[in-house]
Amino acid sequence: MKVAIIGGGASGLIASIIAKRQGFDVVIIEKQDRIGKKILATGNGRCNMTNLKLLADNFHTSYKGNHFLPIEIINLEKTLEFFKDLGIIPYVENNKVFPLSKQASSVLDVLMLEINRLNIDTLLNSKVINLIKKGQHFEIDLVKEDKKEKLIIDKVIVASGGQAGVHSDLTIYNMLKDLGHEVLPINPSLVQIISSSNYCKTIKGIRVDCEVSIYRNNVCEKKEFGEVLFTEDGLSGPAIFQISRVASICKKNDESCYVKLDLHPEFNKEQLIQIIYERIDKNPTNSLEQLFIGWINKKIATVIIKNSNVGNINRLCNELEYEEIERLVNSIKSLRFDIVGTRGFKFAQTTIGGISLDDVNLETMESKVLKGLYITGEILDVDGDCGGYNLQWAWSTGYIAGKIR
Repeated sequence: MKVAIIGGGASGLIASIIAKRQGFDVVIIEKQDRIGKKILATGNGRCNMTNLKLLADNFHTSYKGNHFLPIEIINLEKTLEFFKDLGIIPYVENNKVFPLSKQASSVLDVLMLEINRLNIDTLLNSKVINLIKKGQHFEIDLVKEDKKEKLIIDKVIVASGGQAGVHSDLTIYNMLKDLGHEVLPINPSLVQIISSSNYCKTIKGIRVDCEVSIYRNNVCEKKEFGEVLFTEDGLSGPAIFQISRVASICKKNDESCYVKLDLHPEFNKEQLIQIIYERIDKNPTNSLEQLFIGWINKKIATVIIKNSNVGNINRLCNELEYEEIERLVNSIKSLRFDIVGTRGFKFAQTTIGGISLDDVNLETMESKVLKGLYITGEILDVDGDCGGYNLQWAWSTGYIAGKIR
């Protein structure tokens, strides 16, 4: 029985290995000039393979059922066992799992070694342009180096990925839609966000550890603590990636969105007021700019002073009224950035939306719409948090689909 896997990313590669081990004749169809390109970019080149804490809340979807089922079936233990058998020794850092080599290429290399050992066929530079089912078989039309080809296949696993990162088009989404599947609106996630606040350029390049809150229509949707990197036109960093899906959806729906940064979540407002008074008492003739030296980055302090409307940076700090100190503290605890969008799919790590899980049997990853067709990975309506969750979704769904049940 011949199985075609559309897409040579994480999900497609593991699906191909499992299917071949079941005794199927397997071919991978990949439109790029090599397979596994996106794996090399994960985890800043280290490949954050998975996470020790896999919870349903780390995965987001419109589906009302148990979207976590594939990860319950192919869990952390089974995933690590699979990769250990291939030669990967896991290394854990803040619950994130990497190869001990700390090289994403190691993960791709062991997958490629197994694919070569199993003699799995690969068609590179091959773009699928049509997929139909005729009787008990599928016909796949593809273009390879400007030449059209047709494959007759018994089973098909669609593991073509989403829109994030590597440039892709909507061909596969539209193809699955034409076959009767519901495609939910897609948006970028785990991506830098763009702000209209005019002080972004002033503090670009600075990194801070802080608490991030994102508001949608004036309601706080999510909070995260972690590193934030200020960019010329907005915000980046791990904490921003975690809340970026809210910004992305707000942009799509034309809803108001802003972020507040608590630069000192370890102190409450009363404690910060006390800290400022103590610093004023010790150096009453210091300027406002000097008040923050050794405490808050000078450029960020300038933004706080300006944002608080307490005068210029050269004003003596012993001239401050209590209400003005309160305003300074409010800026420290809730520095606001109005959000107008994200950097888009080109810079995103994953995709919100995609093929509805209502159309897929999550115990087998087989389509409920078309028997013999399996759908896995990022093209499905599931997006994970930053931290190895999206790769775990790819591994789990690909592994299950590869069993061809």
